[in-house]
Amino acid sequence: MKRVLFLFAVSLMFVACGQKEKKEQVQPTDKEVFVPQGVPVAPMQQVQIQNKDGVDQTAANNPNGPVLKLEEGKPLDFSQLQGGNMSVGNQVAAQIDSIRYKAEHGDAKFQYAFGVCYEKGWGVEQDMKEALLWYKKAAAQNNGPAYNSVGNFYRLGIGVKADPKQAFEWYQKGAATRDDQAMLNLGNCYFYGIGVEKDEKNAVKWWKDAANVGNVYAISQMGDCYYYGIGTEKDMAKAVDYLTQAADHNIANAQYRLGVLYYNGDGVAQDQSYAKLLMRKASDGGMKEAQEFLDKNFEK
Repeated sequence: MKRVLFLFAVSLMFVACGQKEKKEQVQPTDKEVFVPQGVPVAPMQQVQIQNKDGVDQTAANNPNGPVLKLEEGKPLDFSQLQGGNMSVGNQVAAQIDSIRYKAEHGDAKFQYAFGVCYEKGWGVEQDMKEALLWYKKAAAQNNGPAYNSVGNFYRLGIGVKADPKQAFEWYQKGAATRDDQAMLNLGNCYFYGIGVEKDEKNAVKWWKDAANVGNVYAISQMGDCYYYGIGTEKDMAKAVDYLTQAADHNIANAQYRLGVLYYNGDGVAQDQSYAKLLMRKASDGGMKEAQEFLDKNFEK
């Protein structure tokens, strides 16, 4: 029987944004932070897959970001799953006996996967305490995504009493494995002062590390950092580069910010038609500020 590998990535998106108009141009307020649905938000639970022949189109079309890979960079092999019109959750549930067997026999990646099954109720009854138990088993074997998931549980008080300091420490362990999501969350901790003293320079350091390994939320964050000069010198050229990368991956904050730049011709050649397109995409992605911008500047 061929080996089937699973990866589940829990994504937390803290994106910095904030705009208001001043005279004829739209100008950012000073370091105003836009956080969808409040601070801190529950992690965006995102599952994306890559088959042996390349990117699975269901995942590729997911607006939440790119397809993620295993820590060693090998693509996931979903060739034995039934596919078709089945949801990822149903596909995973169909494999629950194999996942349980491999988890109980000490495979760290499947211990992590089994934790996700309990967290999401895939093939088993949803049980956050069991999810945490399996995440901790995987983390004991230095599994980066598991460290990150345990950090999320302590930050949000899922199955345990909320403990920002412990969340920070778990994110640190995940970041030490170079897990991109743990690095992103560690940057968030430094930026917001979650379990540690606020430190914008350290926040930028970890966001940049996460961005360098392709985390699109971190890429968007770095665009904001260079845009505002948060924890680093302001650099509009770098801001445009990072924001363009994130916008291409349908990160609504980046589309909105980039739309403002193109509308004003700030750091780029002015192109209000393209600005309108970006704003529509950001609005479709759920960013109310983008719709307000459209209503005020294009749909009078």
